Amino acid sequence: MTAAVEAHARAWRARIFATVWITYFAYYLCRLNMTVAATPLSRAYGWSTEDFGKVLTSLTVFYAIGQFVNGQLGDRFGARTVTFVGVVGSVSMNLAVFLLVLLTGRGDAHVLGWLIAFWGVNGFFQAMGWSPMVRVMAHWFPLARRGKTMGWLGTCYQLGGAASLLLASFLTGSRTAEGGDWRMVFLVPSALFAGVGVLFVALIRNQPEDVGLPPVDAADGHAAGGGAVRSIVTNVLDTLRNPYLWCVALTFFMLDLNRYGFMNWMPDYLAKHAAPGSSARIAELKQMTKLAIHPLSGALGVVAAGWATDRFFGGRRAPVIAILLTVLGLASWVFASLDPNDTGVVVGVVALVGFCTYGPHILMVGHAAQDFGKKRGAAGAAGFIDAVGYIGASLAGWGAGRLIKTSGYAVTFRIFGAAAIVGALSTVLIWRQRGRE
Repeated sequence: MTAAVEAHARAWRARIFATVWITYFAYYLCRLNMTVAATPLSRAYGWSTEDFGKVLTSLTVFYAIGQFVNGQLGDRFGARTVTFVGVVGSVSMNLAVFLLVLLTGRGDAHVLGWLIAFWGVNGFFQAMGWSPMVRVMAHWFPLARRGKTMGWLGTCYQLGGAASLLLASFLTGSRTAEGGDWRMVFLVPSALFAGVGVLFVALIRNQPEDVGLPPVDAADGHAAGGGAVRSIVTNVLDTLRNPYLWCVALTFFMLDLNRYGFMNWMPDYLAKHAAPGSSARIAELKQMTKLAIHPLSGALGVVAAGWATDRFFGGRRAPVIAILLTVLGLASWVFASLDPNDTGVVVGVVALVGFCTYGPHILMVGHAAQDFGKKRGAAGAAGFIDAVGYIGASLAGWGAGRLIKTSGYAVTFRIFGAAAIVGALSTVLIWRQRGRE
């Protein structure tokens, strides 16, 4: 490759990375807003944690279905089409929820059913984001740089999650106190996400060959370049026959039970146990800090995890996954015993939980999907892993809401911790495996 071609390729890689990072950052604006809306929504309509848990489960169930379906579509049609459709669909469903809560009141018995339906469809469209983007990254960045590159990419959904929680907290906190409307938590993120979607379709390209550049890892020939376009049936069968993907997916099931347990119920838990006494502004600041530190510390976790697999384990993901999941399980048990109003300690423990959650998360749904799915099936592999994981996340919705109602938050968070420990043990099956094209 000549110097001019290499410079052109570097410019395109920077553009692709930035576009993917910003777009998936924005995806979270229209996903986590619902968890922060839990308290005002439940108060407005008189719902229990079990009732609201059905809304959260609807998203994760349809997200699981969508990940499997859309991962295969991503391999077949590319991210430029599939991911943009996801933006349009998710924005539409958030606007539908906004109109639903704007035009109805406490006495309307049909609101919960409509909300479950809208949020479930939103989950399907949200599943059009990550898997196709994993394929894009596999095509634009060589295997030798995968650990570091995907680690940095993983910061997008940590910071996107933090931005979503902070924006939603502002719209349901300060805005309400100043005469605003908490229902804007569904309108404002929709407008921002729509703008990012327009930029995405204008800037992204599916692979280097689309702009006249040679494929990365071209020396590996047919396997590296992905070969001819395969049928969806062939891709599905290759995915389901891969034992390594099944092992990663089952581990991811356990991780997502923990991850969504914290994302779904930590905001409600902290809000319900907030002690009176401090000013509204100080109380809100403390609350936002407790919520945002989970994904913010996760951003450090994804970078550290990707670096560690390349630096210490020669591209093997399993040892780092196992270490971080073990610490995550222990930290979750500690969280269950904390005073929720001890801000300093809560922030410290939640930071550790976030770090140990998102490090293994990116290794499984990013690195391992590319390692074991290869370029030609990276999106399908990521979709399959995420689909199985979101079955676990579904248990952290309605199931966790019911458990909280009957046994309390402490028991529930301890179960989330136990799931992480089981996930760590399951990685022994892929302990020595590493990525190869």
